[in-house]
Amino acid sequence: MNGTGVSAVTAYSAHREWASRPPDERHASVQALYEAARERRARTEAHAIDTIDLRTDAVASDALALCDASGRPSDLTHWSFEQLAGIAGAPAKYLRTLPATIASEAINHGLRRQARDRHQLFADRAEPWTVHAITSPRYARVHHDELAGRVLDLMDRHPAWHLPLAHKDGVFGAERVPSGAYLGDRDMFLFLVDGNRDLDDPTDPTRAGLFRGFILRNSDVGAAALTLDVFLFRAVCGNHIIWGFQHVAGFRRRHVGASIQDAWTSSLETVRAALDADPSADRTVLLRATTVELGPTRDAVVHAVVQQLDLPRKQAAEAYQVAEQHEANPRSVWGYVQGLTRLSQRTPWQDGRFVLDRAASRLLTTVD
Repeated sequence: MNGTGVSAVTAYSAHREWASRPPDERHASVQALYEAARERRARTEAHAIDTIDLRTDAVASDALALCDASGRPSDLTHWSFEQLAGIAGAPAKYLRTLPATIASEAINHGLRRQARDRHQLFADRAEPWTVHAITSPRYARVHHDELAGRVLDLMDRHPAWHLPLAHKDGVFGAERVPSGAYLGDRDMFLFLVDGNRDLDDPTDPTRAGLFRGFILRNSDVGAAALTLDVFLFRAVCGNHIIWGFQHVAGFRRRHVGASIQDAWTSSLETVRAALDADPSADRTVLLRATTVELGPTRDAVVHAVVQQLDLPRKQAAEAYQVAEQHEANPRSVWGYVQGLTRLSQRTPWQDGRFVLDRAASRLLTTVD
């Protein structure tokens, strides 16, 4: 699958969403998310406006409204307020500490000092009229319902794709319900697994098998890129930590210009093929990864990893030590990748886990 940029998806990506999303952003099915996204899209519209026509008014002691040239007031979301403050050249965090009248004057002063640029207002027509985003004219919106609809098509063809179970509403110990479909005012997040078509992992003495999963993320207000990441895994916990996470392929596009539409359309068939494909292709890669060795000795493996992945030698050696404790052949690509993954799961910092998971993904692709 072709794409640009480096995936930020790790074994903890779905867990963070499960733990942090409020109840009104959680949906029990992809169909429910699709319906909610379609209804919201029907209520929204985008129109162009010049910087000179943007201004704010204090509508309460702690609330601002955005007014366009017609004088119509519109509520701002947390995100669109940040975008407006950025256009005005003012720090949003500081503005939130000020009385609304002072913050409004500061934003309006900043707007008057800016060049006469064009912007897109993305607004919800429901009462109260709410601006969800203020973006540049080059911003290319991909709507959530379009993407969720494609996922529903995939699920129709292969019913094995489903939302994994997790404790309800991010509360550990609560009943388990289908989870992983989230829709907020900034983004959409979908986490699906195929639990019926497993791959045999010859290095796993339990013979539990490996399964496919994917994470789809999109923002229609400029808060995040459009990304789709396909991975293999061994199990998903009730808090959506993904065990045995192995990134396979990823698609990433920024919402700029018409290229995102062309790129998404042209890549869709490749994406679909990767998700629909018979597991035999992945099984072949896995088997090769268990037989291809990075070096004949521990030192040779560590040296090869440092050269290929640009990991610190100490970290590369730690991953080998972990692999040696749990894998039949820590010198093989698969064995060492498992060492990286286990080391990632022991790492307390998110950026450190990201580096290790990315290294494991890059190493696994060397046997394709």
